Amino acid sequence: MSKSGQDQLSLPLTQFAIVDIETTGTIHDGKITEIAIIIHDGEKEIDRFTTLLNPQRKIDRYVVKLTGITDQMVADAPLFEDFAEQIFEMTKDRVFVAHNVSFDYGFLKKEFAAIGQEFKRETLDTIDICRRIVPGLPSYSLGKLCATLGIEMDSHHRALDDTAATAILFERLFKKDPTTVFSRIKPDMPDVRIPPNLPASELDGLPTVAGVYYFYDGDDQILYVGKSINIKKRVLSHFHPKEKKKWAELWKNVHSISYEETGSELVALLLESQEIKELQPPINHAQKKVVFRYGIYESENTDGYLSFSIKRNSKEENAPLVEIRNYHEGKRLLLRQAKKHELCQCLMGLHKLNGRCFHYQIKNCRGTAMGFEPPEDYNQRANKAKSAFGMTIDNTLVIGEGRNSDEYSLVQIEDGRYIGYGFIPKENANGSLEDVIAHIREQKDTPDTRTIIRNYLSKNKSDKVITYKKNPDRGRDF
Repeated sequence: MSKSGQDQLSLPLTQFAIVDIETTGTIHDGKITEIAIIIHDGEKEIDRFTTLLNPQRKIDRYVVKLTGITDQMVADAPLFEDFAEQIFEMTKDRVFVAHNVSFDYGFLKKEFAAIGQEFKRETLDTIDICRRIVPGLPSYSLGKLCATLGIEMDSHHRALDDTAATAILFERLFKKDPTTVFSRIKPDMPDVRIPPNLPASELDGLPTVAGVYYFYDGDDQILYVGKSINIKKRVLSHFHPKEKKKWAELWKNVHSISYEETGSELVALLLESQEIKELQPPINHAQKKVVFRYGIYESENTDGYLSFSIKRNSKEENAPLVEIRNYHEGKRLLLRQAKKHELCQCLMGLHKLNGRCFHYQIKNCRGTAMGFEPPEDYNQRANKAKSAFGMTIDNTLVIGEGRNSDEYSLVQIEDGRYIGYGFIPKENANGSLEDVIAHIREQKDTPDTRTIIRNYLSKNKSDKVITYKKNPDRGRDF
């Protein structure tokens, strides 16, 4: 039996404030330029309100192109505080509804906080309920949803038109399955068991962006380090009543929280790995116990050829070129470089020379071990491989989201090794490569960091990846 047939009298009597805002840019430093609110009871519209607002800052160029709202249009518009009371009263005691509600609700909370007023509402996301009530659609963006469902939109990315379209969508979803609609209403603070020693204000103030967070005990000692693309959401999940019992120790002992915003998910992953290794938090387990029993070592044989070998790490040996967990990992690294640079597997200890070299016969090497190539020629290629055992990526900059709309994040890989990360103002990003790289903070290269970068780049398509060449005369060239 369809849920839409449920007795309406058994459902709570609730009104909804359907909201859409347009802004100058991202939530980090953006301001509202336009707001529209439609009051709805699930069956029909009751009231509506819309206005332009003066953000008192310039609108980002890409936003002007997207919305059509210009600096001139809002120059003489009222300020947010002029309509704050009306917005507060229209949404009061109503469920705050929006398409991607965290965006609109987050901006309004920030605007009210700026004038010293707390803004807390129950929220409902039409993306969330649409995915549940009408699953399997190709896209759940508002524009494409309206096209799929036949909802007319006169001017997409203007507040009133988007709000009106969202109201029609909401009304259809409510009619089809009101029980699911009510089940997805979220309180301002999710179902959280706040730890007894942690002030609730610390949870309220957490950002909803990518970064690394830290839990501290009563002596300001770090208990746990974590990372997330949404710091607040992930922190709150640790304190959910249904969370695994392993977090019981954390729940009892946490007294305070700090965080570092990264903007970039990749930087968050790398920073978390580094912090866990350096700080050794007692509740972290993954990545903390770093055991690299083997290494790849270099030497020069009696004929002057540079050779590589896999050995167990020991105090008697010099530092390895790269640390590895086991022999098989080292063998894979050596074989990869042997193929790439036409290196001799006999000189790597991977193949025994019995008269004539098998790999020379099948033209996979140049017969180095049989003396068919002078050491100086072979060693040029071997030196290129030496610095690249850790990663198949050579000289690369990964450029991603920054901590605000005015900067980019940077991650550098050079000679196959992770160099570090940093942040650069967008206005400086078109400078010389050396000037860009000057913003990198050097970090330690480990097998874990190389795995993180390799896995991230294999899945992520939004970051910009730039390769460059090292030039002995000019430094580095794009």
